[in-house]
Amino acid sequence: MSGTLTGVFSSFFQETYEEIAAAFEKEYPDVTVDFDYQGGDIGQLVMTQLQGGTAPDILTSFPGGDPKDNADNVAPLAANGLILPLDVTWAEDLPEAWAADFSYDGKVYAYPGALQPLAAIYNQSKLDELGLSVPTTLDEVLQLCADAADNGVYAYAQGLGEAAAGPQMFPFAHTATLLEQEIPDFDEQLASGDITYQDSPWVDIFEIQQDLWDAGCFGEGALGRSREQGGNAVAAGQALGIVDVGAVLATVTAAGPDNSYVVAPVPANNDGETFVTALPGFVNTINAKAKNPAAAQAFLEFMGTPEASAIYADGFKSVPVLPNDQYTPPAELEEFAALIADNKGTPLPTLQTEVQSTLNQQLQAMFLGNTTPEGVAESMQAAYKQ
Repeated sequence: MSGTLTGVFSSFFQETYEEIAAAFEKEYPDVTVDFDYQGGDIGQLVMTQLQGGTAPDILTSFPGGDPKDNADNVAPLAANGLILPLDVTWAEDLPEAWAADFSYDGKVYAYPGALQPLAAIYNQSKLDELGLSVPTTLDEVLQLCADAADNGVYAYAQGLGEAAAGPQMFPFAHTATLLEQEIPDFDEQLASGDITYQDSPWVDIFEIQQDLWDAGCFGEGALGRSREQGGNAVAAGQALGIVDVGAVLATVTAAGPDNSYVVAPVPANNDGETFVTALPGFVNTINAKAKNPAAAQAFLEFMGTPEASAIYADGFKSVPVLPNDQYTPPAELEEFAALIADNKGTPLPTLQTEVQSTLNQQLQAMFLGNTTPEGVAESMQAAYKQ
């Protein structure tokens, strides 16, 4: 194995990839690693590079996706012949619940990286200061909202003004318990016409969002708040928590480094049986026109080792997708890691781009009083038919 190995990754995780690359070079001293790190929309950058013929050997991509889309996701990249299937020994260790996110047409195409929670990130220091606890039932969530208001703060700093993603976070967290457990084959039933959004637990999920809004859980000015502003509010102790993806924990911690934080599932009922939505973050794929495909295959094989997977998970503040006895979760992720190990983690629902956009827009409209939970679901169904 020799030559130069190129790749493109998010600059936010440069330190993590460089640590893995250094370990890889020790294993393969004749290979020179030359990785590029970029900020901004890494997915759009990769698609531009692929279209222009300038893409490196290893790509940063995203899991799953619709094969018919033109996006930096595993399914469309593989369907369009833009990435290579992997020849790796760890392929057989992919957990069944997540394998589809990294495969296409029976072949594995991506190193799976780590699972991040889509859950509540609480400022534990603020909770302790106020004598409050992380809720474990839906009634306790609503009580937390009331207790927060009594103490001059608010419970959840949702970035409802960020129309591209902010409103969807709380509903997505609730799908783990209310949708995936009740109708695990919802996507298949939706595609066959056996079910619709308005005839499903999605309506129950939206009714809870309305209840949370009516209870003042999101605080003043939520419809003008960005996700970044929400995270900063949690770090400053102005809010108790935020429901978002696990990657936000790193930015919240950076904004409020003197606090302790905890990640917890979001209760959607009162029976104490709560599941957590989990999602793979970035994945790594191999350019079908890679100049050094052998070294690229070797690198992704190396990424799947317990050593490299643990480095990766630590850097991404996530839990390895591949089973790994060398990984110990940090204190704030212990509950999430335990839920994943107990098979209580469920994938993020698959929504077409137009349906997801409609979801966010209609939730904003619902909070403004311009539609209802049933109306949100009906709009999603209309967008799905298109």
